[in-house]
Amino acid sequence: MVASTTRRFVLAALLAGALGTSSALAEQRTLTVYSSLDEDQAKALADGFMAANPDIKIEMINGSTAPIIARVIAEGANPQGDVIMGNAVSALMAADAKGLLESYKPANYDAVSSVMRDIRENPVWVGIDAWAASVCFNTVEAEKLGLTVPKSWKDLTDSAYKGHITMPSPLSSGTAFLAVNGWLTAFGEEGGWKYMDALHENILQYGHSGSAPCRQAAAGETVIGISYSTPGVKAINDGAPIKIILPEEGLGWEIEATAIIKGAKNMDDARKLADWVSSREAAQISAKFLPITAYDDISELPPNYPEGEKEKLLKMDFASLAANREAVMAEWQKRYGTKVPPKQ
Repeated sequence: MVASTTRRFVLAALLAGALGTSSALAEQRTLTVYSSLDEDQAKALADGFMAANPDIKIEMINGSTAPIIARVIAEGANPQGDVIMGNAVSALMAADAKGLLESYKPANYDAVSSVMRDIRENPVWVGIDAWAASVCFNTVEAEKLGLTVPKSWKDLTDSAYKGHITMPSPLSSGTAFLAVNGWLTAFGEEGGWKYMDALHENILQYGHSGSAPCRQAAAGETVIGISYSTPGVKAINDGAPIKIILPEEGLGWEIEATAIIKGAKNMDDARKLADWVSSREAAQISAKFLPITAYDDISELPPNYPEGEKEKLLKMDFASLAANREAVMAEWQKRYGTKVPPKQ
């Protein structure tokens, strides 16, 4: 009798637990988030937010900078996403000019670094981190071909590197767009296009992903990949013979930021995500991936991350970059688009 009663209590407890779990799942709300962050970083941030907000589930849609913005533009009349968690500020400002972003000042807005804030009266974005152009160089493949280590961007125009360089297309990739804007900043508009004309002669192919050139160099598919440091560091730590080069002329860079999509169907939860992404907790997660976070005092880099990146950042005018974005991409396409393969 006692055993039977005990079994009934156990079954009742299990049933209550199952019903409780079912009820919690039923009450869980879904937030649709678009992101151009490194996928591991995006997942880590999403996991951190969901741990702090167990009643909200994030449905993540990852993509390169331009396709994410194109999607938001295409969905403008009927938004399907709620938040853009990580996209280049110049691209977000271009989207804002079309009236596609919601003005919101997150709870932690005043705590983040001044350079990582939209300082307008009605801000639409707040920074997560910043990333910069760099070069991934396969030392083993280079030795086979008798190629020396480049020190500058201009070195990459040497005919010795012809057919041994890959980079993304700025028509898709924010990493490529910041590299292009870096060259236009470092060499001036006329000098920048002249530089890219010469570099184009050595490019094997342009791709659609900002991290792919580093992965290609790591796999020995190319010697040089113009990309950013994070995928190169991961490749080094996985054992690839990669050297990361920060060219001496300086580095084009961008801020990756969060913005709420105007007309978001889950506006309250979208604001909660914007609040959390601008927190110190979120910055501590992002610091594992990139050297510049929304908080000046938070930095935690992985082994083999190149030193001196902050010191080589060029002075970039993000408002001007946003205003000239479409013109720069149109000019780039006209000059170099023949080496961009169709998207798979």
